[in-house]
Amino acid sequence: MADSIPIDLDQLDRCKRCARLQRQFKRLRIEYPDYWNRPVSPSGPDDARLLIVGLAPGMHGANRTGIPFTGDASGELLFTVLRQLGIDQAVRITNVVKCLPISNLPAASEVNACQRFLGKEVHHQNTLLVLGGVAHRACVRCFGARQADHPFVHGAVHTLDAATLIDSYHCSRYNTQTGRLTQTMFHEVVKSAARHAGLLD
Repeated sequence: MADSIPIDLDQLDRCKRCARLQRQFKRLRIEYPDYWNRPVSPSGPDDARLLIVGLAPGMHGANRTGIPFTGDASGELLFTVLRQLGIDQAVRITNVVKCLPISNLPAASEVNACQRFLGKEVHHQNTLLVLGGVAHRACVRCFGARQADHPFVHGAVHTLDAATLIDSYHCSRYNTQTGRLTQTMFHEVVKSAARHAGLLD
């Protein structure tokens, strides 16, 4: 297990790089004064063997609670599966983009702005479960690998330097309602990642 170097949470909280997201926060602090409405930090132990990487905070999920994947349908599925496997306290969870994106779709510039945080998280992690194509591409980029050599495919396992990256469709309500991702599919891919991380036999 590589030594974990957590991101600078004070630096994250002070980040103002994305002007349109700052304008959105200003408006949301008036409309939803009880919401977090700030960059969302990773959750879970710094030395976790498995890092789960999502896309970005959801409006009424992490943007409300301040905790990744907490308070919305995506999080309900994720934590249900983690509890079923008995690893819910043994993983670290983060997002590529730390602030609530406009219409749940971050701009490329916003993904790029958060790479400095994501890079610190992934470079000292042996096993990553990445949820969705944007998270996959951002993590591959952090390792300096060619995207063409590591295409996103649900269930695929990639070796990047000393790290193992496992792909999954994002556990979003859209993907589950359309049948693109079933709970069984998600359970199996999370189990695969947990085994690669040494959390399960």
